[in-house]
Amino acid sequence: MTTYRTHIQQRRYQDKLFVLETIRDLDEAIDQLCAELGEDGEKDPFAEDLCPYFGILWPAAEGLAQFLSERPELVKGKSVLELGSGLGLPSLVAHHLGAKVLTTDFHPEVESYFHRNCRHSNFDNIAYRRFNWRDSAEDIGQFDVVMGSDILYESKHPQEVAQGLVRFLRPGGCILLADQGRNYLPTFLEAIKREGLSYLKEIEIVQGKEIQIFSMMAE
Repeated sequence: MTTYRTHIQQRRYQDKLFVLETIRDLDEAIDQLCAELGEDGEKDPFAEDLCPYFGILWPAAEGLAQFLSERPELVKGKSVLELGSGLGLPSLVAHHLGAKVLTTDFHPEVESYFHRNCRHSNFDNIAYRRFNWRDSAEDIGQFDVVMGSDILYESKHPQEVAQGLVRFLRPGGCILLADQGRNYLPTFLEAIKREGLSYLKEIEIVQGKEIQIFSMMAE
């Protein structure tokens, strides 16, 4: 496991202060990873399962956390799955609001950061599993709410993400997706329609940016 320089960020939602340990400088972390992998030419530091993009508190994750805090009824008493969680702020907020949460990501270093952030925010460890959204629902089951933030950053993602979100959704459940306007968002929305879901778009403002929040349910 690579040891990156980190710092602490705090966010307050409702009555709860959430404390997150994040990577201090993403460019520095990538340079560090490149240096560590330099002797192994077969490893690509920009591969999805190596690059430390997970360690940044992205605005879309904040937007989804904010959205949940304003609508606790969406998750209270429900089973919730977060895909591609990164630091897991939306999972922490959903847990605080009374959801039974399973947090997942494929990056091998996410689990350590996520459990650290559970402790920083005075939560017992929330259930976590290293998981690829391309895998079968038989591995983890289906959920009342399936959510993700800023997970449409590669050309191959829109169709795969749409299928994955639907695969893990219980009948009558809801998908929540936060996006800051990535290029592949329109393609994803077309794929969601093909999966038989309709959606409602709302806006959250984070750090002066518009974050689009989509609530998707079967028609």
